[in-house]
Amino acid sequence: MSRQELSKLIQEVAAAQEQCIEKGKGLSNHQLDTNFSVARPTGTREYQLRGVLYNLVIHPREHSVHIAKILQKTGSPLGQPTEAQAIIAKAKESWGELEGVLACLDDGDLDREYEGHTLRSLLVHLRNAHQFYATTIDKGIEASNAPK
Repeated sequence: MSRQELSKLIQEVAAAQEQCIEKGKGLSNHQLDTNFSVARPTGTREYQLRGVLYNLVIHPREHSVHIAKILQKTGSPLGQPTEAQAIIAKAKESWGELEGVLACLDDGDLDREYEGHTLRSLLVHLRNAHQFYATTIDKGIEASNAPK
């Protein structure tokens, strides 16, 4: 099955989210208190900058639930995911949490050290572990497909 159109849409949404994150990560607490108006097709709406940033948290969660409901109600096999699919979904969530922790850091933070660990050493550890997991998954798939 093709995922070209889906992948393109996901990349476009991720790019828009990343653009917002880049704009927001340098804002001060004072700036977050800013109130302003934006003209929309349905009329002018008042916003507070803080609320717009909170939409970056709330909106994806809202539509994650909505998409899950659509899949379930339309009889999609993903409405009742397999255990592997559920694990992969949680892996993506945990990866997003890690990306969130790293989002506002820069190279100057890589060598911050506490209890014998630096951010750099932890990221190298994660990279090496996940590279190992990838080859180990391949071996597991091979073993599962071998005649018994």
